[in-house]
Amino acid sequence: MSRVDLLHFLIRRLELIKRLYESAIAPFEETKRKIEAGEEPYVFTGDPEHWDGEPPFLEEWQDADECVMVVGHWCLCMVQSSLNTYLRDLISPLGCLHWDPDHLAKHRGVKKGKSWFERYRLLFLEDLGIDWTNGPVALADLEQLNLTRDDLIHNVDMMSFSIKRDEKHAERFPSGLFTDELWRGLDIERLRIDKKQLAHACDLVRDFCAWLDDIRCRYPQYCKVIKAGQSWPPPAPIPN
Repeated sequence: MSRVDLLHFLIRRLELIKRLYESAIAPFEETKRKIEAGEEPYVFTGDPEHWDGEPPFLEEWQDADECVMVVGHWCLCMVQSSLNTYLRDLISPLGCLHWDPDHLAKHRGVKKGKSWFERYRLLFLEDLGIDWTNGPVALADLEQLNLTRDDLIHNVDMMSFSIKRDEKHAERFPSGLFTDELWRGLDIERLRIDKKQLAHACDLVRDFCAWLDDIRCRYPQYCKVIKAGQSWPPPAPIPN
């Protein structure tokens, strides 16, 4: 089986997710803007002194805002799924260049990590000599990405579209990467992924996987560099 450029397809997926997010939220953001500006069809024709205590078109604004929030939730799930799938394919016959996929598949199943990500980390460390803590991305940030995805899938409340971080997640990371700024610091924090946070999540996955992919493609050289006590990647040769 020919080897596939996994990094190319990963980056393609991440770029599509970002485009999808911007395209999907655009009509809802426009609805919110029109309501806030009082533009058609959201023009209040009554007497402002006789409001019933709520701003006009509040329900329509909240509905549009919830749609923006849900789009962000599912886009983050797609980012996390891309990381999971990349690591799965990296140790499969599809992605292996210099290591044995049968060996890795067998040994991954016996690792004692508390999560799928931790089991992969131990596999790369113990069987391939690749220490993820030496990579360009803080593993705690990737852990937050995984925990946030778990919250988005498992903490759904039928009575609300808001999703909160569970207590263990909040205790592990008091300052969440993907917490709604309006709820930050409260006893129960709500998750909200905006454009900036989604881009950050994509950058985390892209940079981490690009570092791994470089090692995958140059693994024999990587082993020599690490054995010599040097850091990876090796410095580029100085041109004459």
